[in-house]
Amino acid sequence: MRIIAGTARGTRLVSTRARWLRPTSDRARQTLFDWLGDRIVDARVLDLFCGTGALGIEALSRGAREAVFVDVRTSALGLVRENLRRAHLEERAQLVRADVRAALGKLAREGRFDVIFADPPYADARVLKDLLRSVGNLLQRDGVFVLERSVASELPEDESGDLLLQAEKRVSETVFSVFVLREQRVRSFDA
Repeated sequence: MRIIAGTARGTRLVSTRARWLRPTSDRARQTLFDWLGDRIVDARVLDLFCGTGALGIEALSRGAREAVFVDVRTSALGLVRENLRRAHLEERAQLVRADVRAALGKLAREGRFDVIFADPPYADARVLKDLLRSVGNLLQRDGVFVLERSVASELPEDESGDLLLQAEKRVSETVFSVFVLREQRVRSFDA
């Protein structure tokens, strides 16, 4: 696993074979970031269920001004810390050890984000519902929320709160669902 583009291009990221960890593949990240394009430049980014931090670190490498990484596992944040060090991007990063649901309220008081990534446990439908109901409070008016999920999982109906599904893109067995605030449609996405 490596950083695909930007200032840290080619940096190898550390990972582990722990069962709880499911890093986004290089190919899927490449597709996602090509799709997002220049939305990343100068963005304030939030990486929920960050695992190795690959999504947030890729964003920093491609020009995001700041990234906040949230995970409940100390071991995950250790991986993120090491990967940020390897990529020389630690000065633009903040690590938060907390349950994502608990962290959302605290983060909402600290300002909004331009891009929010979430890669929750695929089998936990309750977490998915909670995210879709509450993450809109953290999103900038023209921001995007990118939910990574399995092709086998389904989005809960009528559980999106302030969010509207804008577009989806499938990469192998992964689906990226992009949401925007209901009152704000952003530049179109080519699926």
